[in-house]
Amino acid sequence: MLNFCVLSRKASPRLIPFLATLVASSLPLAARAAHERPYVADTAQARVIQTIDLPGQATWKQALPVRDGSVFLLRNEGRGETTTPYLLRLPAGSAIPGPFQPDWSGRPDAAQHAARFHPVAMATNSDGSLWLVDQGASGDTPHLLRLDAATGAVIASHELPPEALSAQSRFASLAVHGETAYLADEGGIALVAFDWHRHAATRFFAGYPTSRGHVPLTIDHKVVQAADNRPLTRDIAYLALETDGAWLYEMAPTGPIYRLSSALLTDTTVTPAELMEGVTQWRGIPTIGGITIDNRATLYMTDISEGRLLSFDTGRHPHILLSMPALVQAAMPGWKASTAPGSASGEIYIPVSHQLLRIALP
Repeated sequence: MLNFCVLSRKASPRLIPFLATLVASSLPLAARAAHERPYVADTAQARVIQTIDLPGQATWKQALPVRDGSVFLLRNEGRGETTTPYLLRLPAGSAIPGPFQPDWSGRPDAAQHAARFHPVAMATNSDGSLWLVDQGASGDTPHLLRLDAATGAVIASHELPPEALSAQSRFASLAVHGETAYLADEGGIALVAFDWHRHAATRFFAGYPTSRGHVPLTIDHKVVQAADNRPLTRDIAYLALETDGAWLYEMAPTGPIYRLSSALLTDTTVTPAELMEGVTQWRGIPTIGGITIDNRATLYMTDISEGRLLSFDTGRHPHILLSMPALVQAAMPGWKASTAPGSASGEIYIPVSHQLLRIALP
């Protein structure tokens, strides 16, 4: 297993060139983990138990079940998308999602907040509340919002401090635990830890191989071409955080997955050497549309290179749970605990273009 270094604001100028050289020398192995078991099909397969049509012409980037049984959907950016809301809420037991908007009642400039609302990432916390990264309008400072998942009431709003941002910041994923939010800054190529109680943030891995995509995206067996006709890569875009908040997983869409203790990001006494030793290359992956995690720390990924739902558990067993052509359009999945017969492992909700798939796990 390979270890990769992490840079923080605490790294000394004398140490930085050494760390950069060490990480750069590991690049060939970073993109291809050695001695990994291949993904294999389970005897008992996951199965689609419900297909829900989503409104408008938008495509959807993430599904997020919350504690009350409802499921939130966050749409992708889209040219000309002016009528489809950014957020939908699918109530528990319903097949009809409806628009969901923060309720700014009683707050100054409520109308202005509502007009500039532009969420780009979402997560839930152990208390069942909904957390959003609200990018706002052009030129706004992004905010971290905490909402009541049932009513939309704004419980808290935290402006991201200057040290959380770069000129290129574009947030793609969010995870929350305790008083800390973790943000994947794909545009700024960094992992951000934001302590809203102290209103302080630190950027990690900024521009380093653990945040970079080293392999071109492959969708439906085809390499994706950028506008300049070169193979397209993407940088850090997905996060998964274990239920107790102890371990964080971060990755570019083409992997590999890196695993690290969240204490490395929140403990201000951690040294550069400890940071170097604390990040582990956890697993290689194909091109994925997103990742989620269950309460047993099993990771679930939508493989858009071949159209599969994959899992990787703490015993390091890689599984193919479901194969179907539609999954080459899959986005970020969400896991939901379930007591339904035949679904002891829970359910996965996956946005696929203009539909939401509800999948029972084996």
